[in-house]
Amino acid sequence: MNQIAHWVLPDELTAADPAPAVELLSRYFYTTLDDGSPAYTGAMFERFAGGGDATEVADTFTPADLVAVSLLSVDVPGAAALRIFGRDAENLNGLLERIPIDLELCDAGEADIGPGSPADELWFSIRRCGVGPVTTSKLLARKRPRLLPVIDTVVKEVLGHPAKASFWLTLRAHLAADDGRLTEQLIAIRDQAGLPNISVIRCFDVLVWMIGKRDGIGDTRGRY
Repeated sequence: MNQIAHWVLPDELTAADPAPAVELLSRYFYTTLDDGSPAYTGAMFERFAGGGDATEVADTFTPADLVAVSLLSVDVPGAAALRIFGRDAENLNGLLERIPIDLELCDAGEADIGPGSPADELWFSIRRCGVGPVTTSKLLARKRPRLLPVIDTVVKEVLGHPAKASFWLTLRAHLAADDGRLTEQLIAIRDQAGLPNISVIRCFDVLVWMIGKRDGIGDTRGRY
C-alpha cells in the first residue's frame, strides 16, 4: 500500500492560535485521578520502563513493550507473545535493528518506510505472529516513536483515511508539505505544552485522537 490519501486535518492542527491544541495535549499528558494515577493511561506509553527506544533495548522487543501497548487499550495475544519472544525473535529483532532510531518521519524516504523497507517487513512479520494491525502499529511506535506512528481507528476516522492508502506515507507527506508547516506547528504546540520528549508524530496522534473522542467518534476500551 503506497497510495497517499487526502486528509482533512482538524482545525486545531492548523489554526494560527495554538492554545486549543496545547490545552488538549496538556489534558492528555498531565491530568491525574485522585490517587495520582494518569487519567489517560496512554500518557505513560512512551516513558513506561524507560521507553522502548532506550539504548539498551532499542533493537529488542521486551515484555515491557507489551505492557506499554496495553496502556493504549490493546493487548498482544498470548500465542503471539510467545512467537515474538520465541521462534520469531531473531527475525523480528534483526529487522528492528535495521530501522533507524533517531530518524524523524518527516525526513524519512521510501527506503525507510516504503514497500519492502525493514519497517514494512517488520510490520508484516508481526502481523504473521497473530497481532492485529492497530496493536502492531503501537508496538512499532513504542520502538521507533519518531518514525513509526500509532495508527488508531479513531484517528483514521477523524482524518478520513481510506483502507487501501498508506498511513505512514500520507502522514509523512503532510508533515513535509509547505516546507514542514505542520511539523513546525506540532513542535510549537508540543513545546508550549512542556513535552519536549514526546515525538512529533505522537503529538499528532494524541491531538487527533482527543479531538475525535471529544466529538464522539469511536469507542475505546479503558483509559487510553
